[in-house]
Amino acid sequence: MASPNIDEIQLWKERQVLGGMDMLKARCCEHHYPPHFHDTFVIASFKDGAQKHKIAQKSGVAYPGTVMVIPPGEVHTGEGANRQEAWEYSAFYPTADSLNRIADNLFGSVRGSLDFGTSFLIGDPELARRLLDASEVALRSPSLVGRQEGVYSAFAMLMTRYGRRSRQAPAERVVDAPIRESLDFMEENFYLPLCMGDIAECAGLSEFHFMRLFKSRTQTTVHQHLKQLRLNAAKAMLSRGEPISEVAASVGFYDQSHFTNSFRRVFGVTPKKYATACR
Repeated sequence: MASPNIDEIQLWKERQVLGGMDMLKARCCEHHYPPHFHDTFVIASFKDGAQKHKIAQKSGVAYPGTVMVIPPGEVHTGEGANRQEAWEYSAFYPTADSLNRIADNLFGSVRGSLDFGTSFLIGDPELARRLLDASEVALRSPSLVGRQEGVYSAFAMLMTRYGRRSRQAPAERVVDAPIRESLDFMEENFYLPLCMGDIAECAGLSEFHFMRLFKSRTQTTVHQHLKQLRLNAAKAMLSRGEPISEVAASVGFYDQSHFTNSFRRVFGVTPKKYATACR
């Protein structure tokens, strides 16, 4: 039986499911996730304990039998709701394109982008169990077909029950045009040794004014956002088998220790552990 004070986090990329998708199984006690975002959906299912979180500035608690769906780009946090009590969950990180391909088969001629509504938490023990079972199969089964089938059937249940096609584009974080320009600039140049002046100049604002406006509109600091872009890019490179030392420098980390600690803080595992687990 695992010690209640030990974090057990497994994160890996399954390259042959939905065109390549990160998956996670975790039992957390001490670990807490700082404000961060993914460029994919987050579909999480909770098995034990309680997780306190904030998503898009909305606070909540996830209990066993609940499912969490977070759209791409949405800033969120996560930690134990009760001190010294572990919380256990599984998560999948599919791209919007991969889910929309499944939706094409489920919804037929109904066009539009996949939408799960405005609530991030769904109380559905049957669905939660199906997702947890799919995660266990994805981790343990030597059969690729079995892993694919488990994930597809669980996602089909989620999308049939709670998904819908929207003729409007998926909701993005509402930001002012100058902030949007700075976000695009960072997306294109995150690997460079940027300074605040470079980024603020894109928005046509002073550095001080820009920093305050950026935080109020995105719920993260400029530094946090830039670091997240670098970590997301690093994770993609590691999943392709690129050397850790080269990855760190390629995305803008010039201190290996800083890269390792930042990666572990956001994703729960070291770059080496993640790279080794990918298959």
